[in-house]
Parts: sequence; structure tokens; C-alpha cells
Amino acid sequence: MIYSKEKSGGLALPLIAILLAIAAILAALVATGSDHSSTTGRVWVPQVQQQDPGK
Repeated sequence: MIYSKEKSGGLALPLIAILLAIAAILAALVATGSDHSSTTGRVWVPQVQQQDPGK
């Protein structure tokens, strides 16, 4: 089939949707990354109990 009309390039809407999604992800990362509480980045490591060599 031959189409007389040229199809419009529907690239704008997906591009806008992708850019909005990227902006939303970045905003969420900034919002959650700005919490500078004292427990951030700490890891609990259990202490090893030393056994008495005489037992």
C-alpha cells in the first residue's frame, strides 16, 4: 500500500515521558540521599569472644 500522507514522527511524547521519569528518579534519589542521620553507613559487626586457652 502507498500512503499519500506522511506519518508524523511521534517521538515527542515518549521523549517527554522518559525525561519526566528520569527527573522523578533523580528527585527521589536526592530526597532520600539528603538524610544525614548518624546511623547512615554504619554496619554492626559482632565481636568474637576469645576462648580461654586453658580449657
